Amino acid sequence: MEVRPSTLRGRIVLLEPLNRHHVPDLAVAAAHDAIWTYLDEPTPSTADAVQQLVNDALNEQRRDERLPFAILDLASGQAIGSVSFIDLQPAHHGLEVGWGWITPAAWGTGAMREAVLLLLTYAFEDLGAIRVAFKTDTRNLRSQGALEALGATREGTLRHHRILRDGYVRDSVYYSVTDDEWPAVRQRGSLRASVPAVPAVPKSL
Repeated sequence: MEVRPSTLRGRIVLLEPLNRHHVPDLAVAAAHDAIWTYLDEPTPSTADAVQQLVNDALNEQRRDERLPFAILDLASGQAIGSVSFIDLQPAHHGLEVGWGWITPAAWGTGAMREAVLLLLTYAFEDLGAIRVAFKTDTRNLRSQGALEALGATREGTLRHHRILRDGYVRDSVYYSVTDDEWPAVRQRGSLRASVPAVPAVPKSL
């Protein structure tokens, strides 16, 4: 499985490989404390701080550890968030969707849900993945609800999984979608995209 950059287009958002030219838009989009509650990063309140996050992501990409995307709003063309493939395991045809966040103005619009569905489509139908994982802080009930609404399977909890920068000992809940589950998840996503009411989406993963 060769995990390679690509541009992915939906009805609401466009995902394109993260680049330094996205920094000005992302500096505006990221400057909200609520986004970073469960991402274990201080709020990047300056363009320099966002630049550093982008640099870190691109350095991890060069080490074949991550494939980061910018999330662009199709209507405005502005970058409104970011999401990545992480924990790349090409030998096992597996990866994880993580480091996902979106500006509060786009919460509840379906933008993040569509971004995740675009990544799942790319993973299963282009890259040949057999498993896509997600993990979230046990306290992040919004994210867990959105993943369950998406059709991801709750696998279990890793207790005392990480020590966060504030000293909090985090438990992490893992979800996944496998290749044999993907057709049903894709169909569920298509049905929800056809109705006006958009369910709650995670503000961060």
